[in-house]
Amino acid sequence: MHRDVNVVGSNVAKFRYQRGWTQDELVAKLQVLGCYMTVNILANIETRRSPATDRQIVYFAEIFGVKEGDLFPGRRQLRGGPVGLEIEIVTRRPCPNRRPRSRPALAEFARK
Repeated sequence: MHRDVNVVGSNVAKFRYQRGWTQDELVAKLQVLGCYMTVNILANIETRRSPATDRQIVYFAEIFGVKEGDLFPGRRQLRGGPVGLEIEIVTRRPCPNRRPRSRPALAEFARK
């Protein structure tokens, strides 16, 4: 599973840690609200091994007393330039002993 699927897991762990709750305590609070959750499910969400469903996100927001949007990471600040284009991409190193091509280029071949 790709880690990009779960973007709220680290914030769930952060909010839980800020309140001084253990995973067991958070699971108990979620279960009281009616959310099916186990310690293993919570651990997998916090470590981003499995995604959080939309219902779980709503329950997390209610338990922590925050808006659902606060569980998602903020936007990354870009420098305003094209991203990744300042890097030179080298796909193959030139071979110092290689002789130039002796046959005509393919474009010339296609014209004939």
